Amino acid sequence: MKSISTIIGVALLFLSALCYFINWDALVPAFTVLGIAIITRKALEPLIIGCALGFVLLASKGGSTEFFPEGKGMIFPLNMFDGLFSSISRDAHDQGLIWVILVCILYGAFVQLLVASGGIRAVATYSENHVKTKQQSLIMTYFLSFFFFLDDYLSALSVGNTMRPITDKFGASRAKLALVLSFVCVPLTVVFPISTWTIFYGTQLSALGNIGDVSVSPSAIQAFLGTIPYNFSAWISLILGGLVVFKVVPDLKGIRDAEAEVVIPEPKEEKIRKNPAKKAGKLYYFIMPLLVLVWCTIFPYPYDMDYWGSLTFSSDMIFGSIDALRGIATAVVFTYLYFLIFRVIKFDKISRHFVMGLETITFVLAVLAFTYLLKDVQNALGFNEFVTSHLQGISWLNRSTLPFIVFALVSWICWATGSNWGIYAILVPTTALLSHSLGANFWLSQGALVSGTVWGAAACFFSDNRVLTAQSCKVDMMKHGISQFPYQLIIFGVSAVMYFICGFIM
Repeated sequence: MKSISTIIGVALLFLSALCYFINWDALVPAFTVLGIAIITRKALEPLIIGCALGFVLLASKGGSTEFFPEGKGMIFPLNMFDGLFSSISRDAHDQGLIWVILVCILYGAFVQLLVASGGIRAVATYSENHVKTKQQSLIMTYFLSFFFFLDDYLSALSVGNTMRPITDKFGASRAKLALVLSFVCVPLTVVFPISTWTIFYGTQLSALGNIGDVSVSPSAIQAFLGTIPYNFSAWISLILGGLVVFKVVPDLKGIRDAEAEVVIPEPKEEKIRKNPAKKAGKLYYFIMPLLVLVWCTIFPYPYDMDYWGSLTFSSDMIFGSIDALRGIATAVVFTYLYFLIFRVIKFDKISRHFVMGLETITFVLAVLAFTYLLKDVQNALGFNEFVTSHLQGISWLNRSTLPFIVFALVSWICWATGSNWGIYAILVPTTALLSHSLGANFWLSQGALVSGTVWGAAACFFSDNRVLTAQSCKVDMMKHGISQFPYQLIIFGVSAVMYFICGFIM
């Protein structure tokens, strides 16, 4: 497996060099990152190298007035240091990066508070009364993920940390635990009409208005509902995940090797008996904070009379108020005060675990920061224009092949760059215009676009979801990415065939 990975990595580095010589500079950093990441199985270092290479290319072009105006004319590496500052400042001002940072660190603190209270241990204890085998532990992981439909970050962090002790006990590898999460976390957010992905994607769609004879609803949720039946990769991922945990589909080599290396820990019954005075966690220490998290993510605070003053409940009223940051911030404050006031945990322990939760997410934030920088330097090299021009310049593009081409092209772009929301926002109007001008099915084409970004996010080795899934499952990120990739290729292949067939019959 390692030799195959090395060959793939070297091939990607060769492709990166080829892109440079044919003046496709916008693709050079992405293929470089992927090649080095696959060879070294590291996450942060390849991103830094890819960003550095991007800024070397940018310096040779004189810089970018649009993306890095302060660094225009600077030499490398000064332009990279300035670019890192500019990228963080810009994304923080646009509330993109700062939103991710706050959500991540608060989730880290939230999980640690639940661990400290014994709430997660109580869930594990309760589950052990019903879970008796390794397969059952993975089945529970799969179905538990469906309760965290609001956001892929919430699902990856909450389910991974909750189920890891249980799957460890029964000898399931952490790579397989992470695999099961990868089948559900991202795909679920685009087939369930209440999620952070649905809100963002629906907003981009609703902005289109009327495209020919297709009337797109001004409501973000109503607009996005039209794509859900055609999000083939998401549906196939959920189905394949079920087939894997029920052993209908056997483990492939990467997961099989990880399973073979598992050593089942010895039970610690004697140690537990020696500490009878140790306070056991309660199940509601986990359930109550989680209910607050879900409720406050969906609904505004009671004093928001602009929302609660109206009695006309509608899909817009419910779906349009989702805010993951509001939910996790409220849940953390509630959990902290609840545990403190009712003496669930002593103040020193609460503070220690709160800070510990912030610290555990530091590496994740470093990776995400350089992921954002990579996206910005690629855009400065003309990545957006490259994608749009080459999508429109495909000679055999017609009404029947459009959904297949959109899905395939967007899938591999998102896989190579780790970007999904940005790529989607760029290509929504282009895909809409192409579907109209070619006479293709509008909703099938838009579903293919959504599906491609979802597959790319789930399959990418260094996407934010891969980072968080690996962190919550305590597994090496690159090993996780490589071991789950063959399953993602199956999802891609089946989805591509379905888009190709549907393009001709719809």
